[in-house]
Amino acid sequence: MTEDTGPEAMLDACIAAYDAVKKHGTSEMQLAARILLQLVGEQIAQEISPLATDASNENVG
Repeated sequence: MTEDTGPEAMLDACIAAYDAVKKHGTSEMQLAARILLQLVGEQIAQEISPLATDASNENVG
């Protein structure tokens, strides 16, 4: 079974973009890049949370 690398690839791209913007971008661009990283992190956390809940429910009973 292959694992979906989409979220990881998206995170890697956002981190790379943030590094470039941090060095060369305006403060507004830096804020936008930080917000994007936050949103990506939240999305990944939402995708992981149901998996963690499912795993803990398997141990009950």
